[in-house]
Amino acid sequence: MQFSKETPWRRLEGMSFGLFSADETRKLSVKTITNPQLLDNVGNAAANGLYDLALGPADNKEICSTCMQDFSSCPGHFGHIELPLPVYNPLFFDKLYLLIRGSCLSCHILKCPRAAIHLLLCQLKLLDVGAMKEVFEIENVLNQFLESNPSPPGEEIQETLNDFVKPILETRKDKQHTDPVKHICEKKSSLITSFWRIHMGPKKCQNCKANRMTVRKEHNSKLIVTQTLHKKASEQDDDSQLTKRIFLTPSVAREHIIKLWETEGFFLKHLFSGFDMDNSDNGFNPEVFFLELLVVPPCRYRPINRLGDQMFTNGQTVNMQAVLKDGLIIQKLLTLIADEKTKAIEGTQTELEQSSEAPKVTEIDQSFLTSIQGVTLTDKLYSTWIHLQSLVNIVFDSDMDKLITEKFPGVRQLLEKKEGLFRKHMMGKRVDYAARSVICPDMYIGTNEIGIPMVFATKLTYPQPVTPWNVKEMRQAVLNGPNIHPGATMVVNEDGSRTILSSTNQTQREAVAKQLLTPSTGQHRIPMKIVNRHIKNGDVLLLNRQPTLHRPSIQAHCARILPGEKVLRLHYANCKAYNADFDGDEMNAHFPQSELSRAEAYTLVSTDQQYLVPKDGKPLAGLIQDHMVSGTSMTIRGCFFTRDQYTALVYRGLTDKIGRVKLLPPTLIKPVLLWTGKQVVSTLLLNVIPENSIPLNLTGKAKIPGKAWVKESPRPVPGYVPESMCESQVVIRQGELLMGVLDKAHYGSSAYGLVHCCYELYGGETSGKLLSCLARLFTAYLQLYRGFTLGVEDILVKDGANKQRKKIIKKSVTCGSKALQAAFNLPASAEDTEARERWQDAHLNIDQRDFNMVDLKFKEEVNQVNNNINKVCMPLGLHRSFPENNLQMMVQSGAKGSTVNTMQISCLLGQIELEGRRPPLMPSGKSLPCFQPYEPQPRSGGFVTGRFLTGIKPPEFFFHCMAGREGLVDTAVKTSRSGYLQRCVIKHLEGLVVQYDLTVRDSDGSVVQFLYGEDGLDIPKTQFLQPRQFPFIKDNYEVIRKSKCLDEVLAKMDPVAALNHFKAIKKWKAKHEHASPRDGAFLLFSQKKMSKLKAQVEGHELVNGREEATLQLIERWRALDESGRMRYSKKTSHCPEPCLGLYRPDISFGSVSETFDSIVESYLNQFNIKQEFSASSETTDADRLRNLLQLKWQRALCDPGEAVGLVAAQSIGEPSTQMTLNTFHFAGRGEMNVTLGIPRLREILLVASSNIKTPMMSIPVVMNKKALKQVKTLRKKITRVCLSEVLHKVNVIESFRMPKKETLKSRVFKITFHFLPPERYQQDKLLNPDEILHYMEQTFFRMLLEAIKKLTAKLAAISLVETRRATVNDNDRDTSDGGADREDNGGEDAENERIVDDEANEGDADATDSKRKEKQEEEVDYESEEGEEGSDQEQEEVAEEQEASQEVSEEGSTESQQRVNSEQPKGSSQGSVRINSVLQLSAAIEDYKYDTKKGLWCELTLVMPITKVHFDLTSVVVKQAQNAVIMETKGITRCLLNEVTRKDGSKEIMLNTEGINIHEMFKYADILDLKRLYSNEVHAMASTYGIEVALRVIEKEIKDVFAVYGIEVDPRHLSLVADYMCFEGVYKPLNRFGIQSNSSPLQQMTFETSFKFLKQATMLGSYDKLSSPSACLVVGKVVKGGTGIFDLKQPLQ
Repeated sequence: MQFSKETPWRRLEGMSFGLFSADETRKLSVKTITNPQLLDNVGNAAANGLYDLALGPADNKEICSTCMQDFSSCPGHFGHIELPLPVYNPLFFDKLYLLIRGSCLSCHILKCPRAAIHLLLCQLKLLDVGAMKEVFEIENVLNQFLESNPSPPGEEIQETLNDFVKPILETRKDKQHTDPVKHICEKKSSLITSFWRIHMGPKKCQNCKANRMTVRKEHNSKLIVTQTLHKKASEQDDDSQLTKRIFLTPSVAREHIIKLWETEGFFLKHLFSGFDMDNSDNGFNPEVFFLELLVVPPCRYRPINRLGDQMFTNGQTVNMQAVLKDGLIIQKLLTLIADEKTKAIEGTQTELEQSSEAPKVTEIDQSFLTSIQGVTLTDKLYSTWIHLQSLVNIVFDSDMDKLITEKFPGVRQLLEKKEGLFRKHMMGKRVDYAARSVICPDMYIGTNEIGIPMVFATKLTYPQPVTPWNVKEMRQAVLNGPNIHPGATMVVNEDGSRTILSSTNQTQREAVAKQLLTPSTGQHRIPMKIVNRHIKNGDVLLLNRQPTLHRPSIQAHCARILPGEKVLRLHYANCKAYNADFDGDEMNAHFPQSELSRAEAYTLVSTDQQYLVPKDGKPLAGLIQDHMVSGTSMTIRGCFFTRDQYTALVYRGLTDKIGRVKLLPPTLIKPVLLWTGKQVVSTLLLNVIPENSIPLNLTGKAKIPGKAWVKESPRPVPGYVPESMCESQVVIRQGELLMGVLDKAHYGSSAYGLVHCCYELYGGETSGKLLSCLARLFTAYLQLYRGFTLGVEDILVKDGANKQRKKIIKKSVTCGSKALQAAFNLPASAEDTEARERWQDAHLNIDQRDFNMVDLKFKEEVNQVNNNINKVCMPLGLHRSFPENNLQMMVQSGAKGSTVNTMQISCLLGQIELEGRRPPLMPSGKSLPCFQPYEPQPRSGGFVTGRFLTGIKPPEFFFHCMAGREGLVDTAVKTSRSGYLQRCVIKHLEGLVVQYDLTVRDSDGSVVQFLYGEDGLDIPKTQFLQPRQFPFIKDNYEVIRKSKCLDEVLAKMDPVAALNHFKAIKKWKAKHEHASPRDGAFLLFSQKKMSKLKAQVEGHELVNGREEATLQLIERWRALDESGRMRYSKKTSHCPEPCLGLYRPDISFGSVSETFDSIVESYLNQFNIKQEFSASSETTDADRLRNLLQLKWQRALCDPGEAVGLVAAQSIGEPSTQMTLNTFHFAGRGEMNVTLGIPRLREILLVASSNIKTPMMSIPVVMNKKALKQVKTLRKKITRVCLSEVLHKVNVIESFRMPKKETLKSRVFKITFHFLPPERYQQDKLLNPDEILHYMEQTFFRMLLEAIKKLTAKLAAISLVETRRATVNDNDRDTSDGGADREDNGGEDAENERIVDDEANEGDADATDSKRKEKQEEEVDYESEEGEEGSDQEQEEVAEEQEASQEVSEEGSTESQQRVNSEQPKGSSQGSVRINSVLQLSAAIEDYKYDTKKGLWCELTLVMPITKVHFDLTSVVVKQAQNAVIMETKGITRCLLNEVTRKDGSKEIMLNTEGINIHEMFKYADILDLKRLYSNEVHAMASTYGIEVALRVIEKEIKDVFAVYGIEVDPRHLSLVADYMCFEGVYKPLNRFGIQSNSSPLQQMTFETSFKFLKQATMLGSYDKLSSPSACLVVGKVVKGGTGIFDLKQPLQ
């Protein structure tokens, strides 16, 4: 309750970005800095130096000479450095370069067409008033005008466009300064960007027809103009041209820009709207592109750092000092030039006039000239001027100059990255009233409490106003003083002064205590005194553990002061929410300092209210480990307690209950009174449930399955239902546990257990209290009666089981050979050596599919062995069985450990896997040196038959350690990846909040979803709205009716309107069940008119893919008026709107989603409800239950203010940290490769790449015999076939030919290609040997010769290339110019990927970076090669198909498949023709032969001259064979047919393709069910089917990524993220390119590349209305979300 001295009476409403002119800067400055010396000889600040006292004191020993304040009070003052010559402004150098490049230096106008200028100008004016639609229309207006007038003058174009724009601007006058929204920002940005890109290139000036000049920038510090003088014919070269290079000085550039502004200012002031200056005539001062002076920040912001006696100057100061020194040198040079009266350079005259203030020195020491480059004084002046430009660049951005090695951080470096000003000091700030310590467990405090040690309790204080009703307590606190708890540290008086209480002076404290209610004299700023009292029991604290990955990582706990403690004490139940353990974890505690923040902490942030996690609505809090064992043992049938034991246990559980304790009657009366363990729990439950509430009914299941209790097989009893009336079925009636044991499923963090049901029925306070009480009860039972220990007996196996285990292990030795036979389709009689040879080939082959297949078959075999051993030993083979076996008790109850752990102890370790595969083989074929190469025994592949009970062998231990190591590496590597992913998603979605009209809007007000998650429900509230939980709601009808006030709601709201609407929908659906889904007014119109039109229109040639008749039909439909269209509309019947679309669910009772309505209906129809309701009820039971469910649905709506964007980002980010790095699914022959894990998430969210690593399509096959037959041919037809796949081997024989003439010496290569016999590949490929031979002759040999030619040229010129590359890099490399001129294909994706990688690795680069980059580069190369070959093959002639595929080819006659004519006769004349055609390919081919009978081989003889260059021809041939494609469908590499099971249980065949070509599939509409085609490539789906489909693909893909790891994220989060990404009608990534359309510059700057966004905001004069959360944090406003979405007003009367 800290009252500030000054009550603020103004609020910051917005922030705009702009520039100060040079004159304004001079007025702001208090001193011109001229002295490069920082300190004088004594160590004081030098006069006119960078630490001059006029700029404010640099440390607390000095006084400011401007305002006479000391260091703590002086705010600091600006100075400035006058530059002797103007330089380019580094901020806008790139834009100035484009401006000069795009304008004519002779006539000073822009070179681009006038039409483009006037069009953009009008579009920008329209966008300023928010006329989005008209921006597109004006382009059509201009195009129509230009069609009628081919080359009109600029004035006419301007007039035409102005006629269109003027009325629109008039009607929208009031919207002149509307707040910027996303669509407007995006359109404005894209229009300006495309104008710079398309129209500001180096063209010839159309106005003065001057010779073309090209402008180039070098090192961001100079502009070079290359001018073509004239062409001169020479003997060697017909048209070489003379060029002249000129250095464009800033002075000349400035004159050009000023003249350009006079002619083009009307347009350019809109392009640079941020440069508006009120004092200039046309609203703009072009001198902002140049700097005459530099601003010097106050001394306090660049302090001198001292370490002992040494002093270290601040980097900023050093940069400015260098500028000052260069400035002095230039002044001396100018003076020398003036004195010598040498020839003045062009443009220096004005400079000399400007710098007349320079001191007139008659004699200057000229020794400094030797250190400056250049011959004449003018040369020296230019080189110093360029150096000055570099130094000024470094002041702004130290990365701008790549040549200067020693440099200090510039302004950009101060702003950007994690340590920059925005992220370190504005977005996150250090706080007071906080504590941090190690945590330790405590099960006796409440789950909503935190144990605070005394050392914190006496330091953390709360400002408590003194009132008559608390003055007694406050006086005692003051008397106790700062060291005795509960005491106080300080008293704030009414005038704002503070009295610090002395720890030693008792008299002072007594005097202050007596005057607490006595008003003090003087001015009263606050109405009463305030005592800063110590924290006490019951005060609320916010607890936080880092990393704070999701909302429950910060929760509110009530303090419990624990004297004698040194650490924070936390209840076990909260560990999961914080992801905490007690191995030295630390946590932070924050003590809220106002009543408002305390109220929020108690009611919203309390642990009791955070029971369910927003990710999927499942519980987080739950008891752990010991409590599970204790609870299970206590509730087992046959656990009895005497009266003393019963009451003692109940007392231990209910220690803090106030009031009378309800007890239950005993179960056994004779021979002694006994209570069961179940009754102890029941007593606790009945006492925890609130007094006036009805106890709950619950039928559920325990975690321990029914079969675990079975000792022998049950006797057959008629009517026996397994697992009924047994310990695994939990039944609670009226709050009493009647049957079943309670284990993890009921008080662990599990959904729909006892605690979750209590939370649902009675609220968080009850569920929290129940957890606290159960924890104390179970601890007491374990301490007093049970105890828990493990012994060797728990893991021993009976002798019989051991013998069987040994037999199975002995047999398992042979299963490796079986696996190899299965993998390679070898007969059972095949020998081991053959199988091992095949295995070796697969291992050494580049295509690893066969090798993966071996892995797969081995795993299948050893899994069988594993299962057999486990069946024998567990659970019946153990010496002690459950529940006497404590280890089994621990695992089964869910306390700790898994069945796998017990199996590894007692049975075997099983197959060791690394990244989802068996341990890899060395190049020698061994897995470890102790095994044979390619040993088929499973143990050599990591199958460990040993167990921990009897020990494992050294090789097995080695494998086991490898797996352990993998886990550690994963944990270390994955954190930064997932952390950056979460940060990106959060920065984008942070502004998405549910508003009071239930829409989800971004901070600029743009609607992202009309109902959150498409039904408006809050995820944690929907858990019991599933059909499985309806019986629970029915059983507890009375409890819910009472708590949700059903009767009062029904009295005020009537669900009839909504019910009637649902009936209308059902009626329509029943009526139109069999109608065509394609039914509309235009379709009806087409059916009537089309046939007539076709008869009238001649010619059916297609225009833009449509017939002339179709185009005329569309024209006629558009010409129809509204009534004409309505006539057709009435004849087609539309389904009524969904109920949620018509009736707002928060104010219309009964308006629920259609899905929910249908599941409620089916439940009510299915169950005849026998529950008896009150006799006075007139409505039926079903209706009342429906009303209750509808009310529950309405109460589950998301609250306005809920920051759903942040919650969605956390719900995706937090689980992504659990995803390990085995991100690639290693496919065998029959599977697809798919990218998984974080790489796939990054592909979808951060890069939004159109070039994904593993694109695929899946299309269901039409289920009829004909289609199933044809699809097999289709599969072969569209699978890509490479030459290497049909090649058996290649022999290359090299020999020398040595004739007498030296010059004719040559190498002869005889290359023999042996192809596989057709039966080996024809079941997969639609190919025969003749086609392969034709491919070799017509395509492959040409490719091979080309490759050889390239390679020889490359090897010969390799040294030349090296030297050239070095010179290019040194001279003309200019990194910052890449964006403007470079246009590489796929550039944006590659750039996206690179940026995302760079940012994620900020701060943790390592050796993997370089490897990954190399790998990416390799992949890019490989793709580009494939592309080239594909284009080669397209030139081949398309030929007839084999007979089997005739039906398919009828449909796909125009497809892009490279097939070869093979049906020609094989006569000798034909053979010679073929041989001659090959010999004519190149002079290097000497001979060619081929197999004329079967076509299984061919032989090529090449002759090459002997040169210095030598290379291995075999490797060239092999590489070309792998890349050579005989036949393919563009984009598709492989195709599989898989059988899948649908939801209804029926089977269907899916055609899965690796790679995508959606349009090609349309040709096979009668084979494939194209309505259900699916692809994981979002861009392809969006461009084919529209953005709405892309949205669903994004949702499904993210869901699938998480599903692999068994993680469930609520679809509402995914739909929100997908909606946001597709909001602008295109699929945009969540990276810095995606945030460019954001209307809040501060949100952009706090994300990444702050400097770039700051420049952009300044140039466009952006305005931030401070509505985004980031902007609010930067300026210290309350964020407009949560309770900040509204204000509280107080009645003053």
